This record gives sequence, structure tokens and C-alpha cells, in this order.
Amino acid sequence: MATNIIIELEKAALQKGANTIGIGVGLFKDYGSAQRLYTKLGYIPDGNGIQYDGKPVQKGTYVFVDDDLVLYYTKKLV
Repeated sequence: MATNIIIELEKAALQKGANTIGIGVGLFKDYGSAQRLYTKLGYIPDGNGIQYDGKPVQKGTYVFVDDDLVLYYTKKLV
């Protein structure tokens, strides 16, 4: 079911002219299934490190570890 939803979203993004699509994924064990699914579907970390509430986390800073702490995955659309 989740795979089909992602495929449909990728198709919609392509139709709108996008060449890349992405998603933020939580870091907790609870997100393990999603992390594996996105990897299986060709998504890779975007290379920008972790983000909190949509902002990059700088080395040496403290953030609250909750569901707003994510790693963004992206995929090139063909």
C-alpha cells in the first residue's frame, strides 16, 4: 500500500515537471520500516545531514530529540 502511494506521488511530481522528489524521515526505531522502504525505492540521504524543524542542525548544538529531528531522503525522477 505505501509503495503504491509513493509511486503515485512520484508520477504526479513528474507530471508537474519535477526532476527530484524528497521526504523527511524520523530517526527513531519507529521509523525503521519507512527508512527501509524509501531506500528500497531508490531514495538516498540528501547529503545535508540531520535537520530539526526544517533547519540544519549545526555541529556542537543541542536539539530536542523528537519527531521533528529528521534526515531528508531524495530521489532523481527519470
